[in-house]
Amino acid sequence: MSFKQLKKFSDDELLFDEKETRVILKFIFKGTEHKLIDSITMSTKLRGFTQGLLVEAIDASYKIGYVEAVFRASANPNQGAIKILKEFANKASVHWFKNAQMKDLKNVKVYQFVLDLIATRFKSQLPLFLAKLPPEGNFGALLAYKLPLNSTNVILG
Repeated sequence: MSFKQLKKFSDDELLFDEKETRVILKFIFKGTEHKLIDSITMSTKLRGFTQGLLVEAIDASYKIGYVEAVFRASANPNQGAIKILKEFANKASVHWFKNAQMKDLKNVKVYQFVLDLIATRFKSQLPLFLAKLPPEGNFGALLAYKLPLNSTNVILG
């Protein structure tokens, strides 16, 4: 397990508007956090945090290496987030990533277990945004990604 800091972005590098930021946060965090996400006042710090979470999810998924997609339901509740994810990948700067390359970003995918770990490790940050007390420095958490051995590895993208 190692301490990972999220990528920090300048205001000019932020690609999500308020609506897209909330969609991505709801894509990462479970339904229990959705009410909190709706009540948080939007800020550039929150937009940067969200973009940093997404870059981490994409980069970690490519570091692990993804397998053939098993999640292809036509009534996918994450479809709005996946559309934003693909648009983000088209606009993202390749230097933001350590493991994903430009060819990977053309058909971006993320593991569900990666999103789940990121959500678990970073959900304590959400109330700080509600209280308007986000940390001044970079956001970070202890992260150790391991493929779950006893379950299907769902891939979104």
